[in-house]
Amino acid sequence: MMSRILFFVYIIYCFEVGVFLLFFPWIRMWEQNALLTIYPFLRPLVLDHFFRGAVSGLGAANLILGVWEIAHFRCYFRKA
Repeated sequence: MMSRILFFVYIIYCFEVGVFLLFFPWIRMWEQNALLTIYPFLRPLVLDHFFRGAVSGLGAANLILGVWEIAHFRCYFRKA
């Protein structure tokens, strides 16, 4: 029973991180964070569209992982 609860927590985690990483690089808060104030030499890298796309790609990978885990849910708990 506990392993199923942890499995669902993991699925929710995958979706939350995925959605966050998919959309956050493209909103204004990404450009106005404290990290860029403290380390201004990171600004060209962090604001580059290719870097933002890579972060969004990680978010998409997390979403795909969550969907894959849901699709294979029965395989994990078949013998349990």
